[in-house]
Amino acid sequence: MKEQYTIMPSFSIQPNKVVNYNRVFHASKFEDTYEKALEKSQKKVIRPLAQTSKNTIKRSFHNFNISDGAYRNLKSKINWLYHFSKSKQIKTYSGKTIFNFKIAFITLTLPSKQIHPTHEITRKCFNQFVTEIRQRVKMVNFVWRLEFQSNGNVHYHIVTDTYIDYYFALSVWNRIIDKMGYVSKYQKRFQNFSLAEYNAEINRYGKTDFSVIAKRYALGCKNKWKQPNTVDCRSVISGKQIANYVSKYFGKDAKNKVCSNELDNEENSFALRLWFCSRSLSKLKSVSNFSEAVDYNLFRVLSEFNVGRKVITRYANIIYFEVVKLPNFIREFVEKLLTTYRKSVNYNPV
Repeated sequence: MKEQYTIMPSFSIQPNKVVNYNRVFHASKFEDTYEKALEKSQKKVIRPLAQTSKNTIKRSFHNFNISDGAYRNLKSKINWLYHFSKSKQIKTYSGKTIFNFKIAFITLTLPSKQIHPTHEITRKCFNQFVTEIRQRVKMVNFVWRLEFQSNGNVHYHIVTDTYIDYYFALSVWNRIIDKMGYVSKYQKRFQNFSLAEYNAEINRYGKTDFSVIAKRYALGCKNKWKQPNTVDCRSVISGKQIANYVSKYFGKDAKNKVCSNELDNEENSFALRLWFCSRSLSKLKSVSNFSEAVDYNLFRVLSEFNVGRKVITRYANIIYFEVVKLPNFIREFVEKLLTTYRKSVNYNPV
């Protein structure tokens, strides 16, 4: 007897893309599954349950390379974070005003050569930094990523919808990493340098204007070389900036990219996380439903209006878009879907 299947057009949506695909029902096992699911979908959003395996999966060492799946998940969390974050006007410690602040990209580096395994710095320094920031400025929603600079030093990228002042972050991070001697080593290295020696050391190829070097040198002398510039803070106010920063700061490991240093190995780094998101963001995945259960066939409408980049694959069709550029009636529909989903998982943006 020939097997009977029912194929039903479905979709899933995230803040930057809609995916059109088919869900397959086996008639002999799921006789009324579709009818029941469709009835349920008219009351609330359907999210297919993740399939779990009965067999225990043995984890392999990541070798400091983030997987394609993890990278897609990381980008998805950042897009959710940006979409739901509230636009704010911020007054910085220095008196500058930031208009329409949405989220921030923060990078933490070491001011001197790394002399401890990455897992130790992460455990003793980075984890403490995140804990302090969560307690002192009430950071709730965030994603972070561990990477390495070309010199082999570890550095960390954080993206959050909470405003974190540069000078505050700098003070906290330098205090923490000096427990392991990194600021003291930096101070000892530069405290007796002349301006000419300083320029020759950090501007060997002359790529930075000398006036900029002179200002950095003057600031170092003023602070007695106790506050190295180990923090970079970037405010994001547009979807285009998100794409640029994700590509630059959270990019997938390239073939020639530094992925670790000589202090790291499988024994001391097996359980080391390469990225992480807050529990609040971990709940945000995608809104899924049957195409017949909603007012619009999103994929067809978006195709007709030509509002984004289309990707055709073997099992699904995808359109990438920016919500703010959608036609009004579609934008309202998409916003309603996403907002309903946000409330259903109790996600609270800042």
